[in-house]
Amino acid sequence: MTEDERPILAPAPRLDAIEIEGREPVPVTLLTGFLGAGKTTLLNRILNGDHGLRVGVLVNDFGAINIDAELVEGVEENTINLTNGCICCEIRDDLVNSLEQLLTREDLIDYVILEASGVADPEGVVMTFLNARYEKLLRLDSITCVVDAEAIFTHADNEELTALKLRQIGFADMVILNKVDLVGPTHLEVIDEWIGQHLQRIRIVNAERCEVPLEVLLAVGRFDPAHLESQKQRSENEASPQKHAAASQLFETWSYETDRPFSIENLQEMVRRKLPASIYRCKGIVFCSDAPEQRHALQAVGRRTELTELDDWGTRPPRTRIVAIGSGFDSRELTELFDTCLSETTSEHQA
Repeated sequence: MTEDERPILAPAPRLDAIEIEGREPVPVTLLTGFLGAGKTTLLNRILNGDHGLRVGVLVNDFGAINIDAELVEGVEENTINLTNGCICCEIRDDLVNSLEQLLTREDLIDYVILEASGVADPEGVVMTFLNARYEKLLRLDSITCVVDAEAIFTHADNEELTALKLRQIGFADMVILNKVDLVGPTHLEVIDEWIGQHLQRIRIVNAERCEVPLEVLLAVGRFDPAHLESQKQRSENEASPQKHAAASQLFETWSYETDRPFSIENLQEMVRRKLPASIYRCKGIVFCSDAPEQRHALQAVGRRTELTELDDWGTRPPRTRIVAIGSGFDSRELTELFDTCLSETTSEHQA
């Protein structure tokens, strides 16, 4: 038997890209965190939330998800449909197959959240998402890690577990430090110092029972900026902070509006390098002097920042509207930072 005559013993792996005609790649948030950190609590908040998105959630075990009976619309073999438009799917034998089945459903979804195992190294999952085969099907939007403030140093003498916790935190764009009500201020300072010794520029959101604004968790990248704009709260003042009542008074919101155009270069540089770490999420529609005919979407969450082109202003008057969610920031200082990015020239659109 010659070399050419030898039989092929197994089919070659599928390499062709998966594409759904007529739609953009679906944004995906990867949810990580060690065992018991509170990922299931967070998932329940998303599944029960009034966020207006059709969210698909992939979990390892349905039994871990506490879904109120009145929210359940229909149960398939490994899928629960919820009345608020969300879909909860169980990860069966293979993550890739489960992901493909969820994303290629006839009733298309807007967003996917995948809960990784509590002992999973996030790198392998991230590499799956970055596979060229899925570049037209999905887009890794953000990585959120939930950390148990009370138990973070449990098993501190186990170097492998400690390294795993640090890798989960290090891969994340945003860290939710959960159960902060169970520890004191000194303990929280020690956690901040410990993370800071190993990792740089990690944004940490303190939370009780994973009560964080859904805006911090969902649609943090390029997803549907027009929808984000329609959901913003207009402010009577140029910049006015207000308490976020639904998050145990841990969060504040800030808003900024102006008719003056921004310099794209200055705005990108400021957001990437000078935006305070106490700002967990910043988003908005921006008027830029560099391209005055086009609207731009600003998105910043954790360590990710993006300024992307949208459609033309058309008959709409060009105007920048930006909102931010954070804790303990100086609203006046934040306003001044954005003011420094305004263009010194007047665009033709304003004339």
